[in-house]
Amino acid sequence: MSTNHTHLPHAQRFEQSRRPLVLAFATQLIFFVVELVGGLLTNSLALIADAGHMLSDVAALGLSLLALVYTQKPHTAKKTYGYHRLEILVALINGLVLWGIGAVILYDAYGRFANPPAIASLPLMIIAGAGLLVNLFGVVILYPAREKSLNLRSAFLHLLADSLGSVAAIAAGLAIFFKGWYWFDPLAGSAIAVLIIFGTWKLVFEAADILMEGTPKHIDLEEVRRTLEGQEGVAAVHDLHIWSISSGLFALSVHVVLEDSRDRDCLTWELEELLARRFGLEHTTIQLEGPAYQNPQCCPFNPQTPDSAQT
Repeated sequence: MSTNHTHLPHAQRFEQSRRPLVLAFATQLIFFVVELVGGLLTNSLALIADAGHMLSDVAALGLSLLALVYTQKPHTAKKTYGYHRLEILVALINGLVLWGIGAVILYDAYGRFANPPAIASLPLMIIAGAGLLVNLFGVVILYPAREKSLNLRSAFLHLLADSLGSVAAIAAGLAIFFKGWYWFDPLAGSAIAVLIIFGTWKLVFEAADILMEGTPKHIDLEEVRRTLEGQEGVAAVHDLHIWSISSGLFALSVHVVLEDSRDRDCLTWELEELLARRFGLEHTTIQLEGPAYQNPQCCPFNPQTPDSAQT
């Protein structure tokens, strides 16, 4: 059996991801307080809903920072993969919390449709406009790092959706200011809630799929099988498993049946290089099987031979 434990440069990813996360977290936290107070003072559900969405962004960014720090901790005898899965758990928690926030907003909006309260539209537009600028700032600084992990991508999507939520809040303010349509505020709040739920739907199921050790979506299991079986000297493969340890860190284990007695180390190296080069699979465990390994000197007892059957 051969194992190759070449990991992605997590330390480098940490340095590249930490600063934009800290900046986004600080700006979102400050403006969450501003927007929540403004929503309570103006009695705007759209603004309170947007503040709730911003709170989810604050939580998502804070948990992402925590997960980012913990993924740098070395593996131990009890946690042989370290804390890489923590970022997946954080992404799942963030998504489920967002679903809860969306459900609460929809429930509150349902009550306001029947009797929409009076809302101070001008402060609503001012605060929502400032929130839009803060959200766009976070979108811009997280954009380059969005593909580095599931957590960073979820944080980026949260801020992007929150930007659209601010636009909805501004639209509610305009509708109230020019037309007196107070019902437009719960309508905008409902639109934000739906945006929250559907925007995180894929994230939640992707995190759950990783925790269930599903095959990464960008890898075709049968193509990997055909590629291995097409290598010279390989008769067949079985017990092929491919899964994600965390974002961008994939693992493979497989049993390879040989056609002949080729050099074991050479073939193992060839297969590892093939998997890394073609599929980006650098954490591999390959077990070789075949006639060349049924050596009587290694396994003196063989129940299929006449001598061993008589003893």
